[in-house]
Amino acid sequence: MFNKYVSYIFYLIGIFAGYLASYELLLQLAPNHGIVELAGWFVVTAMFFPLAPLYPGIVLGKWTYAIVCFTAIAIGVMFGNKARKLKA
Repeated sequence: MFNKYVSYIFYLIGIFAGYLASYELLLQLAPNHGIVELAGWFVVTAMFFPLAPLYPGIVLGKWTYAIVCFTAIAIGVMFGNKARKLKA
């Protein structure tokens, strides 16, 4: 049970890092964004949040978002697999 919750926490950290990187991209594309742009950003980022941290890494040289996102997802997968093994 503990491993499952730790897995979810790491998934949330990865998702949050993806959204932060994507928001930085939104601020560059539409600095005066309104509710329509914000809603579109939220939906598109929900579909592609693992790819969003690659943009600041490749274009701006800010790899922190990508490292945090991908590491958190990998750790979440490890804890999720461990929780599934313990359950069976």
